[in-house]
Amino acid sequence: MAALSPRLSGPIALIANPAAQNGRGAWTAVEAASRLSARVGDQGFYLLLTERPGHATELAAELPPETAAVIALGGDGLVNEVACGLMKRGRADRPPLAVIPAGSGNDYAATLGMAASLPRAIDQILEFRTGPADIGQVNDRYFVETLSFGLDAAIALDTVERRVRTGGAGTRLYLEAAIDQLFHHLSTYRFRAAIQRETPKPAPRESGADGASGPSVVEGEAYLFAVQIGPTYGGHFRIAPQAVIDDGLLDLCWATPHLGPWKALAVLLAAKGGHHTGNSHIHLAQAPALVLDFSDEPPAQVDGEKIEGTHFEISCIPDALTVIRGR
Repeated sequence: MAALSPRLSGPIALIANPAAQNGRGAWTAVEAASRLSARVGDQGFYLLLTERPGHATELAAELPPETAAVIALGGDGLVNEVACGLMKRGRADRPPLAVIPAGSGNDYAATLGMAASLPRAIDQILEFRTGPADIGQVNDRYFVETLSFGLDAAIALDTVERRVRTGGAGTRLYLEAAIDQLFHHLSTYRFRAAIQRETPKPAPRESGADGASGPSVVEGEAYLFAVQIGPTYGGHFRIAPQAVIDDGLLDLCWATPHLGPWKALAVLLAAKGGHHTGNSHIHLAQAPALVLDFSDEPPAQVDGEKIEGTHFEISCIPDALTVIRGR
């Protein structure tokens, strides 16, 4: 039996969602536990199964202090819950976060470079290559990968409903939801974004010009507005292809009118490979924080979970987490 890595000074907590992938998460959890036991011994890890929405947050917040790492086995929703639990702990008391992808989209796992293969993902975790990761905050909630409003949020939420109803998964399910939204529910949303400058500039001395050091304000209508920590959403659509998780910045992308369904679909398909950025309707920015207001409540999601409201105070918390990364 292989010994624990010398950098793993305590046991690994494996938090798994048995309902992931329409119930297949339970089998994945059993296999992961078996493989971890073979590698680190029965005393080297312990398995915690979630029983309800939000349970992973409670489990992560209450991990014993000797925990060397916590693995989230599930989709982006579970990763979000585990990260939220870690954020309830003091910064020095947050064990490194690892991910075994066992959901539909698995965007955060891809951002970390984790393999889709369970055996290889465990190999990567036990190699224990750690690094810092930012986390996003919107009002009183956190997000690890994506926060979005409008069309893309409607697609993401529709994808979740279709997954429950049909048992499907992955990019195909996302595209089915996208086509339905594009051709039957394509709407714009009036917004105002006060975007904090990356490097605050000193206020000029001229009278009446004190706004120059404040945020940049963007107003108008948009089909969608995405705020990213990592580059992808919706099952690896590269909406913010330049985003990295440790630069202390949010990557913003919004799409403005006027696009018909067919042109909007073409832009969406281009976004799969990150090739949408040259389109005149696509706007990109980076910022440490912004305040985003909508005239009417838009569809909205955070790491695949629905949120509600019209006023959103959004910020990036640099280096909030330590994560285990693949190659």
